[in-house]
Amino acid sequence: MLHIVNGYERSQPEYKGLIDQMHQLRARSFHDRRGWRVTVQDGREIDAFDDLDPLYVLVSDGAGRLAASLRLLPTTGPYMMSEVFPEVLGPQGVIRHPQIWESSRFCVDTEVARDFGTDSVNRVTRMLLAGMFRTAFEAGMINIVSVYDVYVERILKRAGCTFERLGPVVTYDKGLRTTSGLFEVSAESVARLEVALEEKARVLA
Repeated sequence: MLHIVNGYERSQPEYKGLIDQMHQLRARSFHDRRGWRVTVQDGREIDAFDDLDPLYVLVSDGAGRLAASLRLLPTTGPYMMSEVFPEVLGPQGVIRHPQIWESSRFCVDTEVARDFGTDSVNRVTRMLLAGMFRTAFEAGMINIVSVYDVYVERILKRAGCTFERLGPVVTYDKGLRTTSGLFEVSAESVARLEVALEEKARVLA
């Protein structure tokens, strides 16, 4: 089940539990499993960008358990690539555009998302990506930018995302090879992801 939550809605009863699970999942994914230098308090990863009322894209199992999440921020204000990872942006420098959002904190609960396809992309990941691009397209965006490691880049390619690298590969925490991409947001790119999601659903049915 897909949920689109504005930052100012996160304390509402229908979203509070999922948002809390999101911060716990981020702590497990980034700090515990991958060893990133992120701040964790009481088992939850929260950073300064969460204070900017981002848009959260969440996937749940329909029974209240979070399966995956990410957040979207406008590039007209502070965002992770501009403030934390400018090295991966390459020679063009920081992007500022009213029709470009940044996606960050992409994570999937591997205990929930177990239905992998032959391309090693699970249905939860496909649902999260399709939801993100559909939301961006309907909001009038033309691109999404994101910083990610090269392992995630391979998953994004297999999932059917259309993008190009913006800058070099830079090594951060514990040898993490990181780069950035500019993703196409269009009717065609959304349709491609949604068709792949429907095909995955038919296979599992």
